[in-house]
Order: sequence, then C-alpha cells, then structure tokens
Amino acid sequence: MPEQVTMGKQLNWGVAGVGMIAHDFLTAMASLSPEQHKVTAVAGKDLDRVYRLATLHNISTAYEGYDAIAADNTIDIVFVSVLNLQHYEVTKLMLENGKHVLCEKPMGMTYKQTKSLVDLAREKKLFLLEGMWSRFFPAYDALDKHITSGGLGDIYHINVQFGVEINDIERNLMKDLGGGVVLDLGIYMLQLLQFIYKEPPTDIMCTGHLSKTGVDESMSCALKYKDGRTATIAAHTRAALANRAEINGTKGTIHLDYFWCPTVLHISAANSTEWTLPKGKYKFHFHNSAGLAYQIQECWDCINNGLLESPKMNLDESVLLSKLCDTMRTQLGVLDS
Repeated sequence: MPEQVTMGKQLNWGVAGVGMIAHDFLTAMASLSPEQHKVTAVAGKDLDRVYRLATLHNISTAYEGYDAIAADNTIDIVFVSVLNLQHYEVTKLMLENGKHVLCEKPMGMTYKQTKSLVDLAREKKLFLLEGMWSRFFPAYDALDKHITSGGLGDIYHINVQFGVEINDIERNLMKDLGGGVVLDLGIYMLQLLQFIYKEPPTDIMCTGHLSKTGVDESMSCALKYKDGRTATIAAHTRAALANRAEINGTKGTIHLDYFWCPTVLHISAANSTEWTLPKGKYKFHFHNSAGLAYQIQECWDCINNGLLESPKMNLDESVLLSKLCDTMRTQLGVLDS
C-alpha cells in the first residue's frame, strides 16, 4: 500500500511500458518540480528497451515485466502506458498491489473492463485516473468558463474531425493489439462532447470501414442530445482531416484547433489566448506532448488533497465513455451485438 501522501510530499512514480508515449511522459515530467515528482522505476517486457529508457531519463531501477514494479513498496503511483489491450490487466495488477494509477486511455477495451477497474479502485480507496490529458489543458478551463458564463449562448451543435495517417502503425493494423479508430481517436471527440454537453447522447448512429483484419479504420457518427442539441464526429486513420472542433452557439462559434491538446483559444478577434508549453530536454514524439505535464500535476494535486478521483475527469465519465465506445464499435462491426 502506498504511504499516505501528505501535503507537499514527493510522489514516487513507476512507469509500466517503454513505448513512445512513455518517453514523452518522462520528458514532460522533467519540466515539473522534482520536489513533487520523482520516477524511481520503469518496467517493460523487453529488458533492453527498459534499460535504454531508464538510462536516458536517469531512472535508477529497471524491471523486466510488471510484477516487480507492482510489488515495489517505494512506488506511490504507476503510469500505465502499455498497448491498449494490456491496459486492463496491468492497471488491475497495480491496483491489487495497492498502487495509485494513471492509465493511458482507453482504460479498458470495453465497458465491462473499465467498470471493473473503477469498482476495484473505489473498493481499495486508491486514486485512479484515465489519461484523458485534454481535460487538463488550460484552454479547456478557459473554454468551460466562457461557456458557463453564457459567452456562446445556448450550444446546439458541435462538429469534430480527427484524422491522421496512422494505418501503418502495427497496433492499428492488428485487432489483437487493441487498435482501432474509435479507441485511439474517437474517444477524444467523445470526451469533448461530454465536456461541453455534460450529459450522454440519447441516440448514436455510426458508420465506417473495417480493415481486412477487422480493425475500425474510419468512422462517421451523428449524435442526438436532449433539448434540440446534436453533434457530428468523424475520424480516419488513412487520411488527415481538419483536426478541429467547431462549437456552435446562439451567440457565436468557437473553432478549437488541435482540440485534444489545444494551446490557443480564439473566442473573437479581440479575445484570443495562447499558452506556451515548456520545452523538453529531449524531442517529443507526439504533437504538444509537453502538455502531458498538466495531467501529471493533476495527479499530485489530487493525491495531496486526499482526492481519489479528478474533478476534471472523474471515473463515472470514464465508465460512460467506455459504454459509448462499445456502442460505436458494435455499430461498426468490431464488437458483436
């Protein structure tokens, strides 16, 4: 069981997984206070890769496999950054061994898996957060304040597009690796709709294409909400799309570029705010990955304040998003109905 974290205590991190996101995570963490965050161990199935990552980021302990890091009593919290298909089993292992967990999205491959992890974390009274890093960008806070203050009036439609050419990445080609457009890209669009509308849709209609291996590689969905509100979302792994959200209200429209990791909020010609991300010691693999620091800091803030869930991305939302993803993947033919 992690030692009770008191106000101001350093959080000892472990990292499970040695892929590109783990590198970006560690590079982003280096921009935060070392008095609050320290990575003490990294674990993975390929020990050579574990050693390389540990050496690059000056991490003292390298583990082969995940059992050892789960049993390491010096670790307070584990960042789970393995393949999608392994999120459930590795997160479950960490929770069962008394670790707080920040898990890359999606936390589970299905609603059943996600609900099981949430129930386990609540039963054990451990902090658990799905790594929906979008929610912790300052632009999201500013957007929420603008909407709440009535700046957009009544919002009746949201349109979101997210397309990147990632169809050559192995995990997106193989169904047994947990790839697919819904869980990789679609979930980002769903969380934005949930962030703005604050309630689930009453109806979803989706269509799209599957690859030869049964992986969803494109999708287009229409969502219906109460009180005359609607949304349309489209995602693709074979083509680049606009990669922006358009939020339409009775008092105006906001275009949010790079909506999953925005650093600019343009409300009007006279009202635009830009946030500067910290520079990393090493090159990042993904766009605006320096912003991972926001969700890392959220973990410290929550745990130091005795919170087991983040108010910005609570576990009920993770459960809801997993249920919506199940619905979409069933309509696309990925899951059996």
